[in-house]
Amino acid sequence: ISPPPSSRKSKSSDTAATSSNSRISIGSVSAIVVILALSYDNVRLRYNASNSASFGRSLSSKEEEVKLRYKTWEEAPASYEEFDHDNDPSVCRLPIVTVEEWEKDRMWEGETPVIVKNVTDGWKALEHWTKEELLRRYPDVVVGMGNSKDLGQTGPDQAGNALTRTTIYDYVVNWMHSSNKYVFDRNLRLPNGGFLEDCHPFPMPTRMYEEDPDSLYESGMPNNLMWKDHMALTIGHDTQGLTFHRHNAAWNTVVFGAKRWILYDADRISNITRLKTMTRDIRNPIQLDTANWIRRLYNKDDRKYEIRNYGHDCVQRAGEMMYVPRGWAHMVLNIGDTVAVVSERGLDGVN
Repeated sequence: ISPPPSSRKSKSSDTAATSSNSRISIGSVSAIVVILALSYDNVRLRYNASNSASFGRSLSSKEEEVKLRYKTWEEAPASYEEFDHDNDPSVCRLPIVTVEEWEKDRMWEGETPVIVKNVTDGWKALEHWTKEELLRRYPDVVVGMGNSKDLGQTGPDQAGNALTRTTIYDYVVNWMHSSNKYVFDRNLRLPNGGFLEDCHPFPMPTRMYEEDPDSLYESGMPNNLMWKDHMALTIGHDTQGLTFHRHNAAWNTVVFGAKRWILYDADRISNITRLKTMTRDIRNPIQLDTANWIRRLYNKDDRKYEIRNYGHDCVQRAGEMMYVPRGWAHMVLNIGDTVAVVSERGLDGVN
């Protein structure tokens, strides 16, 4: 017996509703799955951008572009107006020489700091270390970053837990312009065919280690004085830099950016009382960062007189090398985004 028409219609409607609900349920589940997948993918990308194991390899060029606050080193803020000067001889008081003069006179054997011009001529780093190329070629190179004030007080080698291990990609993209973190790493995990080759020809006397290593090994020089590919990388934004510190003889070569140097005579600063009064305000003995030392203390008491008569106040440009003999106290300030390389170990051993 056929059901009444109204009953057939109701049953048909129920079936259609059930089918429709099924389609809606399946569609809802599918949408949820897609949302979860996209959420997971977003979390994975964020994780990759902050984890030193894989850094940004998954990020698209569009996402990288959004993350980079400044596309080039040169586009970033630079406090030239406040901290730059023209190296007036009465202020800088250092010889500024050519590479040929530096090598001919073996100026690294002297006791005076020296600025050497055009050291980076011919360096591949001029092309390979632009911001875009550095991130493309060496994103996963592991470096240590820390607060520049802490690095100045302890030195990069002794900073210990003050240094956070990261990668070049993570630092430049996520930290460089959003914190006071500064890369100054003497323990680079150097990739084969990478950083060292980008800095050829090395300045003398470092180049001696590469050109004639056997003679150095046979010279009886203590093992801890030999260079052995000892190169440090520094990357930092405007007004960053290490506070007053001292170490063995070293050279520092700026590839991009500029640095202001305050150097103080090694013998004169050996007086502990003078050292304290020069580097800190004895009425408020807090270690200031370099920018605030120049702003607050440089013109206060006898500091300016001391620097102008027993020290040096110089600006180092891109392409130039600053050589600092053993024991000279110095502080350094970046003017703009600055990328530089430093070599220390072995320079005293050459003498």
